[in-house]
Amino acid sequence: MERKQTANSIPQFARRYFWDVDARKLNADKHATYVIERLLEWGDPQAARWLLQRYARQEVVSVLKKTRTLSRMSANFWAIYFGLPQSEVRCLSKRYPKQRNGAWRY
Repeated sequence: MERKQTANSIPQFARRYFWDVDARKLNADKHATYVIERLLEWGDPQAARWLLQRYARQEVVSVLKKTRTLSRMSANFWAIYFGLPQSEVRCLSKRYPKQRNGAWRY
C-alpha cells in the first residue's frame, strides 16, 4: 500500500536516487544533508529543481561547502552554479599532501 505524499517526504520521481534506504520513510527535513548530497550528486534536472525549491539556497550551499561525498565533477558544477570559489568547496580541496619524489628515507 502506497503512503500519501507529505510535505516532508521525497517525491516519487526522486526516490530512485535513494536506492540504499526506504525512500518512502525518508524525512526531507530530518535527513536534509543526506537528501541534498544525494541529489546534488545523482539528481536529474527534475530532481535538481525540486531540491532548489524545497531547500533554502543557504542550506544547499552550506552542504556543498562541507560535504566530502560529491565527485569533483559534481562539486565543480554546483560551485559554478552557485558562484562559489573552488577554495570554499571541501570536495575540491586537495585530498593528499604533496608527496616527495623518490623512496621514503628511514
